[in-house]
This record gives sequence, structure tokens and C-alpha cells, in this order.
Amino acid sequence: MSDVPESITAAAFIDAPRDPGLQTLYAYWQDKRGDRLMPSRADIDPAGFRLLLPHVMLYNAEGLGGPYTIRLVGSAIVQFVGRNFTGKPAGSQMEPTAAVAMVRLLDLVVTSRAPKFRIGKAFWWKEKAYRAYEAAFMPLAADGETVNMIFAGMKFDIPLSPLPS
Repeated sequence: MSDVPESITAAAFIDAPRDPGLQTLYAYWQDKRGDRLMPSRADIDPAGFRLLLPHVMLYNAEGLGGPYTIRLVGSAIVQFVGRNFTGKPAGSQMEPTAAVAMVRLLDLVVTSRAPKFRIGKAFWWKEKAYRAYEAAFMPLAADGETVNMIFAGMKFDIPLSPLPS
């Protein structure tokens, strides 16, 4: 993981969510996980984070390298992108470089079986590349061991100040 540079032009990993909404989603995921490595989809109840639903995505994870199919896209994400990609493969509507980066990120969540957090500019959508975002990608496992879904949250237009040392 890395600290956020003073001038962010691309995405960077961060150690934990900074956005209060994403902190809430992560705390929810941790609570549902309990003493397990990760919770299952059955543990996730949208009523537990109702106000954050517009910022949530859910991916099916069918193995390393995908396909990762978008199962759910919140309305704030749809509004940002300009269309709903539910049912489409992750990255299928992105520029090729961004699509590869997205699959690699999802692969990292699957292989590490741990949450990953990103912050940066929306480089994957050229006309909105000036807009800052923060995202959390948290694994889910029906069997408690193998990631079969990824629960994600995304917020836009967040401050990109560097993290304190």
C-alpha cells in the first residue's frame, strides 16, 4: 500500500477508507465478518446501509481473471458513468488500460481474500478524469474461503489531500 502523493493523477492504494460513507461500509463488512476471513453475500442486508445504497456495487467473481460480472450498480455510480452496467463484465465499457487495471484490482481482492481501498482520479472515464474518487472493494465468500462476490463502495468528488505521515 502507498501513501497518497500530493498531486494524484492516477489511482493509488490506501490502507483504509477515508470517506465517512466508505468507512461505514467497511465497518459493516467487518461486523458481518465477525471472526471469519470474510462474510458471505447472505450476511449482507441492504437495510444495514440503506443511505449508502446509491454508492454500492456488487460483482460476481467466477475465478481468478474473471469474468467478474457486475451484479448491482448504485444510482450515484450510474449517474456518474451515465449508464447502468448491471449484467456486463467488469471493465467492458472502459478504455482498455482501465479495463485491465479493474480486472487486476478485482483479482487482487480474490487472491488476497482481503479488502482493497483506492483513491485517485476517474481515469477510466476520459471526460470525467478530472473528478476524484475513493473506492472500497471487499470480498464475500459463500463457503467462508473462496471469494465468489465482491462488495464495493464508490464515492466521487472527494478531497485528495495527502495522508498524514
